[in-house]
Amino acid sequence: MMGTVRIGFDARAAFVDPHRGFGRVTRSLADALLELLPGEIVLFVPHGVRTPERWYRLAAAIVHLRRPRRGAFVVDGPAWVWTSRRRRVDALHLPTWGVPPGIGVPVVATFYDAIPFRFPSPPRRWARARARMAIRSMRRAAAVHAISSFARDELLATVSIPASRVVAVPLAVGAPFTPKAGAAPRHLLFVGGADPHKNLPLLLSMMADPRAGALPPLVVAGPAASDGPLRAAIESAGLSDRVVVHPPESDEGLAELYRHALALLMPSLSEGFGLPALEAMACGCPVLAAGTGSLPEVCGDAARLLEPTDADAWLDSIAALAASSSARAEMVEAGLARAARFTWERTARGVAAIYRGL
Repeated sequence: MMGTVRIGFDARAAFVDPHRGFGRVTRSLADALLELLPGEIVLFVPHGVRTPERWYRLAAAIVHLRRPRRGAFVVDGPAWVWTSRRRRVDALHLPTWGVPPGIGVPVVATFYDAIPFRFPSPPRRWARARARMAIRSMRRAAAVHAISSFARDELLATVSIPASRVVAVPLAVGAPFTPKAGAAPRHLLFVGGADPHKNLPLLLSMMADPRAGALPPLVVAGPAASDGPLRAAIESAGLSDRVVVHPPESDEGLAELYRHALALLMPSLSEGFGLPALEAMACGCPVLAAGTGSLPEVCGDAARLLEPTDADAWLDSIAALAASSSARAEMVEAGLARAARFTWERTARGVAAIYRGL
């Protein structure tokens, strides 16, 4: 596909799931693509949402959809066929929820991870079955944007799809995530959901250890903060004064949480990318992460990688970090340098190359 084209971009998740990884990635990628390809992107957004003014200036068009809605897999295919006939696009990028059948133009899909095939995540069986169906649907895509090399390998091991169709283009960190001079550490931080693979019970076990009494409290932010069973587990463990549940934040509010964290803790059993690790580094927050999934690829040597099942190792590493300002300063410096390598402009250029290779 050469020359000026019109790429349809499904931006629904940016408004439907603004605090989850899917939604935040969709918004950031849309922003970067509009800057890189002004006049070439047709944005599809939910009906009635407030769309950023700059999107109108840079987009070829913005289409407010009554249908399809969020992940409505049964009707998404016919609805996209009808929509693509009314709004001409040369290709359609679906960054979330899979690739429904019957779309009459080449589709680029973004792939995040194969976690629903490896862990009981999401916990509800019907949701897990739907997530697996969405992953299997990637075989319908003309090209797949995998968010890391690890994610690419996972997709190829899970779904029968030619390797030539799957391109790894890493995610990035946005403008709100910057360090601030004089931001003193006052808490530990977890950012993400409460699905089983996130391994939050390890952190609760660690915080229940008497030795953790000398450490700052743990703030749990992001979608996990809305999880009822997690709140119940915190209360039943008697940790209500040591584990603080923080409601989902804007990017600016989340950046403040990173800046004032002694460390970000990511004990996840697997990640397709691990965006909070990169955001934390960009804000001058040290990262302690599990050496699993994509986290070693994303963090490089800038984070301390630990076994995701050894609560004692996590507790000892946090205590050592709290006791040594020089060790923390070294991690902050390494993290800032690492995060600076990941920009949304770079991501957009990689995705645009996928478009032009169709």
